[in-house]
Amino acid sequence: MPLSFVNPPSFLAGITLNREEQNFLTFLQRLKPANEAPTDRYSVTINVEVRFVKTKAKDAPSIRVTNDPNAPAVHLTEKQIRESYPWDYKELTEHLQKRYSDFKVNHNYHEIRKHLETDKRYAYVRRLDPDDAKSSKKTFFNPNILNEFDKHYIKR
Repeated sequence: MPLSFVNPPSFLAGITLNREEQNFLTFLQRLKPANEAPTDRYSVTINVEVRFVKTKAKDAPSIRVTNDPNAPAVHLTEKQIRESYPWDYKELTEHLQKRYSDFKVNHNYHEIRKHLETDKRYAYVRRLDPDDAKSSKKTFFNPNILNEFDKHYIKR
């Protein structure tokens, strides 16, 4: 959305920049041409990328994934989703076979996996047509799913 179409908020909370962020801003300031005229026509593009990173910093804002329609929306790209859910069924199965001594691809495994697929912490279902519930789908898994399988199988 071009900045000219967006009303700025009446209040903005300040943030404290760490050393790396301050160095980056200093670097950007040095890139500014010395002969810049205030009347020149120009365009500005700003790309804001949001990443959820686990931290123990006391001043870090807390977040929560929610289905609340009044919560601010954050849209993730397919690439960002795949970073969080890198394994497909085959890769998950291979990791489980390497991790557990008593693991077998059988009914028990499929029951556990299907139950965990309903939890968004462990699985993401990607549909060919997101608006069609009957569309072809492929499920991707977060590596944290291994912690749940640890409850059912014996680690090597």
